[in-house]
Amino acid sequence: YSTVREEYDALAKGIGLVERSHLGRLKVSGVDAIDLLDRLSTNKLNDIRVGEIEGTVLTTNKGRIIDLLFVVRQDDHLLVITGPETRQRVAEWIDFYTFIEDVEVQDITDSTAMLSVAGRKVREALPQLSDLPLSDAAQLTICGIDALVLHTEMAGIVGYDFIVPAGEAATLREALIDVGAVQVGSHATEILRIGYGVAEYGGELHEDYNPLEADLKDYISFNKGCYIGQEVVARLNTYDKVQKHLMCLSLEAGGAPELPSPLKHDGRQVGTLTSTVEALDGDRTIGLGYVRKAHAQEGARLLMENGVEVVVVGFPC
Repeated sequence: YSTVREEYDALAKGIGLVERSHLGRLKVSGVDAIDLLDRLSTNKLNDIRVGEIEGTVLTTNKGRIIDLLFVVRQDDHLLVITGPETRQRVAEWIDFYTFIEDVEVQDITDSTAMLSVAGRKVREALPQLSDLPLSDAAQLTICGIDALVLHTEMAGIVGYDFIVPAGEAATLREALIDVGAVQVGSHATEILRIGYGVAEYGGELHEDYNPLEADLKDYISFNKGCYIGQEVVARLNTYDKVQKHLMCLSLEAGGAPELPSPLKHDGRQVGTLTSTVEALDGDRTIGLGYVRKAHAQEGARLLMENGVEVVVVGFPC
């Protein structure tokens, strides 16, 4: 691995290589698979075409977040990408709501690997990716290895995920490095994620929060059929009842406490700090957190319990 600056620049301007095998991968098959997932999550999946990628939020009956899923339709099954710690929970949730439906869930996480590349020079180094539209997936040959390729994007940066058999991961990794990819560690990816307000499981995505608070509105359909938790989510949206918002926060370097950490104003808790990372310039810490509506505005000043001031800032932070 290189320096954090070099890794961040590779993601933004060159080719950054990110290990993502820690994400869960479920193979969901059966004639009722699409219909069941449509009835369990927030986005409209019934019209998903073969090769399309669709994000959707699995919610509880109280409209709280179980996980943000990315569903990839294949010819005879769905590939469902879950958070790093939720694959069993997601599989059990699908199974719990499977009664007479023809649905089978197989966890293929350990038998596969997931490597990702991002940056402006990706298509220059791997021209076979150029014809794959955003939010589409296809089986392609990458550096001599057959891979399921997902065209994704984060913070406006072009990205591609490669899913291959676990035994091919090392060969693919070395081949990508040979064409100019720079391995990127968690510090650089966290700067990008937090800086652009991308929620992640464990910090921002869990059952303490709902999808509207987590700024996941792009993954919610308000005109589809019923799903678990729909009434709560629809009511929050219709009557503008969302009480807190995910915000970017800035605090002094080295001031990050154990997370999650309460955020207070005039002695009263008005938010929660959920993720932090040392900023690229090293002179401050940036973070994500949920802040009550009255204080969710740029320039608002809050305090952690250790007395460190936290300032609400705009994205990117």
